[in-house]
Amino acid sequence: MITLFFVLSLVAMVFCGLKSTKEGKNTNYDDDEWMNLAAIFAICAFVFFIWICVLICKLGTAYIIDQKIQMYQEENTAIEQSIDETVKNYMTYEATTYAEFKDEDAINLVSLFPELKSDTLVQKQIEVYVANNAKIKELKEKKINLGKVRFKLYFGRQRT
Repeated sequence: MITLFFVLSLVAMVFCGLKSTKEGKNTNYDDDEWMNLAAIFAICAFVFFIWICVLICKLGTAYIIDQKIQMYQEENTAIEQSIDETVKNYMTYEATTYAEFKDEDAINLVSLFPELKSDTLVQKQIEVYVANNAKIKELKEKKINLGKVRFKLYFGRQRT
């Protein structure tokens, strides 16, 4: 759409410029008005050109978004596996310890269970996991917004 406006501004600028100069002479008052219109269309064309450059820069990052989403999903998969492994190991430890000391009194049993040392590690992994999911959501939103940029630039549609 912006590209269309840019082209129309250029055509109008050229038309007004040609209309203002009759055989190289600029003596008529109407010719000055045509020249002013040509200047206005030139300014519009320049603004549309800058806008097109900005939109093209935004579209230039589109190919990276899928790679970033994939990277965050792979990292989340590794975090899920690590958390699963840690929890399974702790549950196994807890079950074997409880089975060994089930005849002891409750106070001795509680003192034998250490707190999960990797609890802080698991909490940090969960925080990273949640942050990665938020980043994935943000990147997917950017990808959706690129469809709007394509439409503004050239009536394009978003490819999946």
